Amino acid sequence: GDNILHISDIVKGVEVSAYTGHTDTIHTVTSHKDILATGSSDGTIRLWDRRSTACTRVIGAAIGTQGNSGISSISLNNFGNLMCASRDDGLCMLYDIDMGKLLAAFSPAYPQHLPKPSSFTENPRYVLSGSYDGTIALTCVEQVLLNPDLNCSEILGTHRDKVTSAAWHPTKQAFSTCSADRTVCLWAAREGVDD
Repeated sequence: GDNILHISDIVKGVEVSAYTGHTDTIHTVTSHKDILATGSSDGTIRLWDRRSTACTRVIGAAIGTQGNSGISSISLNNFGNLMCASRDDGLCMLYDIDMGKLLAAFSPAYPQHLPKPSSFTENPRYVLSGSYDGTIALTCVEQVLLNPDLNCSEILGTHRDKVTSAAWHPTKQAFSTCSADRTVCLWAAREGVDD
């Protein structure tokens, strides 16, 4: 690819905007209202103004002892002020978009859990992540903020192959996961997850 995010009008079949700035492959894109976030193998997350296509912030991923690692997944909470990003080496980052600062860096569940997709619960007390090893983990955001070195995650289930997508239901205490094992699973969250 050309390391550019191209937005097209699928009805007219024409490009309507292009976001340039990444120096390597873009792996993840998410948005909330006028904020667009992209994550790349170049180890950066870029926040964009969707109205002007201007890059408003570049967030480096060189945190922790692993050095610079590509970004595999980004999720924004319902308010668009908190972001969770997963790196290829398994580290997750919680970032406050309004304050422009990293809140915590943590590894969900255990070292072999290399998170790929991540998704906030509605209120956003928890982050759901799937992994290359097939596990699905739930991490309590409040506990991570209090002590990022403490394991604040629990394994909710597993697939037979890597998890490629994980998402919360918009209104119910349930989520879905998709896997390279060619299954899509619907899960009921445990009691109290989104109270």
